[in-house]
Amino acid sequence: MIHAHHRVTTRAGLPAVLFTGLALLGGLSATPARAAEEGAAAAQDDAAAVEAPKTFWTRDTLTGDWGGLRTNLEEHGITVAGTYSAEALGNPSGGAKQRGVAFGMLQIDVEADLEKLAGWQGGLFHASAINTHGRQLSANFLNNWIASRDIETSPTTRLFALWLQQSFFEDAVSLRAGQVPMQEEFFNSTYAANLIGSPFGWPGSFAANMPSGGGGYPLANLGARVKVKATDNLTLLGAVFSGDPASGIDSSLNEDPTRHNANGIDFTWNQPPVWFGEAQYGYNQGKDASGLPGTVKVGGWYYNGGFNDQRFDDNGQYRAVSGADGRRLHGNWAAYAILDQMLWRRPGSEDGGLGFFLRGSLMPDDRNRMPYYFDTGLALKGTFEGRDSDVAALGFAYGAASRRLASYDSDLTALGTYTPRQDYEAMLEVSYRYSVTPWWTLVPDAQYIFHPGATATDDTGKVMDDAVVVGLRTVFTL
Repeated sequence: MIHAHHRVTTRAGLPAVLFTGLALLGGLSATPARAAEEGAAAAQDDAAAVEAPKTFWTRDTLTGDWGGLRTNLEEHGITVAGTYSAEALGNPSGGAKQRGVAFGMLQIDVEADLEKLAGWQGGLFHASAINTHGRQLSANFLNNWIASRDIETSPTTRLFALWLQQSFFEDAVSLRAGQVPMQEEFFNSTYAANLIGSPFGWPGSFAANMPSGGGGYPLANLGARVKVKATDNLTLLGAVFSGDPASGIDSSLNEDPTRHNANGIDFTWNQPPVWFGEAQYGYNQGKDASGLPGTVKVGGWYYNGGFNDQRFDDNGQYRAVSGADGRRLHGNWAAYAILDQMLWRRPGSEDGGLGFFLRGSLMPDDRNRMPYYFDTGLALKGTFEGRDSDVAALGFAYGAASRRLASYDSDLTALGTYTPRQDYEAMLEVSYRYSVTPWWTLVPDAQYIFHPGATATDDTGKVMDDAVVVGLRTVFTL
């Protein structure tokens, strides 16, 4: 399978392996003494290749081993990792205004294997913090529903994740509790994660409809998750989270939740919960499988809180007439399905090749402004000879506006206040991950955003044109 984020793998040991194999084959026709000599020489060459120290350009991280401290910590069960992403991007056409911006994100992760560290069998601790800086393109100049980039947010330093995990029955069952990002647990696609548009991570429908955008980046919820590996192919997940990671914001979502819970330490639990469930079935996962690997996921969630009707008030009157808020409706839910499928495997590679993804979700039309959503695309890992870690990706995301919300727009127009009828927003993206070194990746990217804000207007009242967004991201594994 193709793995995203900013990790890259190397194949430095392949020439040594091939050399050793050829030496052994040649030795079959030699005398026993000569075979022993050649085998010993090959073993020495192989050992030298394995033990050769990595240079600045070939090591896995930019900052190296910290004089041996990093290795020493890992031997005691503590892993410290970091990633810095910086990006320059802009919209030469479309949106509310044409601008160029720069944005950056630093993420630091600390994880402790408590069995190695303190003898606590099956225990695992994790903490993540992020610092974001720069200006957002989407919020300031595109006015779209679905953010252009997956790292866009208000500038701040915040706690992202803080959880403790206990595993049982040889890791067949695990329980995780604390501040747990929903995005890292549910609605994941291995192939979609190669794109950097925000909908290909946390889906646009969840971000648009759940309180404060749900538990997608950069927010996270208090909660607990249980994961059960029922069989070699089937995994079951269930979770309960606090329903709103930035509680206290009006349901109209006019206030930026990332500024309301600016530091990620709003641990409020006294609010309606959201319940998640997901089943994952993987097939052809083994090395000896006759077919290409794939994964099917089906799941959903239920939120036990209140939402506003998109068209009618508490008296059953049109909101466009009364000017009142929508009537309160109890509960909300979503059902979703995901397919990850490898279409072609590069000969001699385990995860190189062409992969396909398709994700979709459905929510009630009366209380969600984007109830219908899907995204799909392709990712090719190993784009050219000698470029085994590069990934080229193409994706398309589509979110349809609620029919009831569109009817509210029509009601306003009928009453004399012209309001464009909201219909849909979509994003087409093409990107390329170029692995400069094992710790440095460049990602040129281009997007075309159809109907920003689902046919929203700019400051002059004009419907915004479709937007073109281009940018270059650089990623350092620290």
